[in-house]
Amino acid sequence: MSTALITMVYQDEFFLKLWVDYYSRFTDRKNLFIISHGPQDYVEDIARGCNIMQVNRHEPYAGMDSDRWSFITKFGSGLTHMYDNVIYNDVDEVVVLDPTAGSNVIDYIENIPREREVITPFPVEVVHRRDIEHDYDYSLKMLAQRKFVRVNGRYAKPCITRRDIFWNPDGHASNYPKLFLDDNLYLFHLKWFDTKFHFMRHDLRSQMNCVNAAGTVVNIGAGTWSRGMESYRFMADNVLDQPIEAFGQGFDFKMDRYKLCASFTGGKDRYSSSMYVQRELRIVPERFVGLF
Repeated sequence: MSTALITMVYQDEFFLKLWVDYYSRFTDRKNLFIISHGPQDYVEDIARGCNIMQVNRHEPYAGMDSDRWSFITKFGSGLTHMYDNVIYNDVDEVVVLDPTAGSNVIDYIENIPREREVITPFPVEVVHRRDIEHDYDYSLKMLAQRKFVRVNGRYAKPCITRRDIFWNPDGHASNYPKLFLDDNLYLFHLKWFDTKFHFMRHDLRSQMNCVNAAGTVVNIGAGTWSRGMESYRFMADNVLDQPIEAFGQGFDFKMDRYKLCASFTGGKDRYSSSMYVQRELRIVPERFVGLF
């Protein structure tokens, strides 16, 4: 069996290092495909031994993110003709295997029955409770110092494929009309891991603007990147009000899995689950500490 892993990167040195370091523990770097969106010297240093593809980066324009995802989805589909499995993650995401089910996430995926053509890991989002957690220490592993996650249905992404696929922008949905939510795989979304870091990152993204035909300044970022800083700070502050283990469920996500599966719907080129965000924070079990 063979598995290719893809990410695309722009101005994300920290996350690229984490992404490459994490996946290269489970597979040879020759199976990692790094798409550099324009020239970036740090990519060559971090991703040495990986497949590095530098693509042209235009000046910002309104359809930039849609075009970027059109390229990603065609490239990923193309690799399914060369590899048994293809995984695409944004650079601030990793697919994690529950340690109770094994120690190598790639081996586990390669042993999932072939009739599961598209696989969705369960979505959890690392958050920084800055009222009780310190600023990030870059000398330590992330899960050694960040103990809380929340369920975020936006990241129930069909990111593992064995066939041609069309991913919608940001990968939240696809044209595949079935949902297989694996019991042991998690997609850890890392964007909110540190308050200072993600405010700085948002500030950089908010500068990616263009002027449309009407003369209006348009932000080209997708999702929350397009929001103003005031709105962005409000979202970050909401985490401080979320109860911790309010129902004592830990990493038992039975009801959330049911909710995602029951909400799966769509048509034509867009099928997805509910994109709800759970208000409760869960404590990451000790068995995950040290994975990244």
